[in-house]
Amino acid sequence: MSASANAILHEIFFGGLATALNMLKILIPLMIIVEVLMVYNVMEKVADKLQFLAGALGMQKQSIFPLLVGVVMGVTYGAGTIIEINRKTPIPKKDYVLIGIFMFICHGIIETTFIFSVAGASILALTAGRLAIAFAVTAAAARLPVIKGMGTSPDPEKSRLD
Repeated sequence: MSASANAILHEIFFGGLATALNMLKILIPLMIIVEVLMVYNVMEKVADKLQFLAGALGMQKQSIFPLLVGVVMGVTYGAGTIIEINRKTPIPKKDYVLIGIFMFICHGIIETTFIFSVAGASILALTAGRLAIAFAVTAAAARLPVIKGMGTSPDPEKSRLD
């Protein structure tokens, strides 16, 4: 059975448009929620409660906030947050690497999870799996000699991002 070129183009256009509208139904409210969370410093408060994870991941405590922002809100917000925090309080090079590893595996967890849920993925399985794998890989990487050798004290001259 073959479809005409007109039918194929129709499906591509309208199918793509329907998918984009479904994604916008998720992304626009999420962007509003993210801005509200940032205004009321909710992420900073959550990061303070999760300080115990820093030791398990081989990081210093000030690195949890940018990690949390990157995981919840995506790479762009996470990178911006790392740059801003580094201006105020330099983060060790080792923590940059570990944040990068974690965010490579598990970034924008809310946004991407909801997008995949539109396609029928299990939200719980996707979120738990991504977090578990990211945590395990980052904790293991923190113990590698090459990363351990980067040290834990920030060097203001070498760790400046700007």
